[in-house]
Amino acid sequence: MAKPQIDNYEDLMEEKERLKARLKASKASIKQSFGDIKEEINPFSNIKKTAQDAFSTSTTNPLVKFGIKRASEFLIGKVLLKKAGWLPKLVVPFLVREVATRLIGSKADKKIATTLRSTAQKLREAEIPDLSGEKQIINP
Repeated sequence: MAKPQIDNYEDLMEEKERLKARLKASKASIKQSFGDIKEEINPFSNIKKTAQDAFSTSTTNPLVKFGIKRASEFLIGKVLLKKAGWLPKLVVPFLVREVATRLIGSKADKKIATTLRSTAQKLREAEIPDLSGEKQIINP
C-alpha cells in the first residue's frame, strides 16, 4: 500500500483516524476467526447442534403433534409394550413419537394447509341463497 501524502496537521489526524478504524476492523476480524475456529474444534458444539435438531419437531401444527403423541403413547406404551419394564415403556414411545412426528408431521401440515385453502376457495365461490323469507327489492 502506498503511503498517503500528509502535508498538514489535518491530513495527519485523518490518517490517524483511518488507521484506528482499520486496526479496529482487523481486531474484530481476528476475534471472529478465533471464535469460528474454537467452535469448529469444540466437539460439544456439534453435539449441541445435533441434539437441538433431534429434539425439535418438524411440524408446526399442535393438533397434529398432539394426535401423533397420543396415538404413539397408546399404541406403543399400552398395547405393544404392555408387559415390558418401565424403561422400554418410557424410551420407546418417545423415540417412536419423534420419528413419527418427523415423518408424518410435515406431510400432514401440507395436507391440512391444502385442504383449508381449497375449502376457503370453495366458500368464496359458493352462492349463498337468502333463507330469510323476505322479498328482495332490486333497485335498477
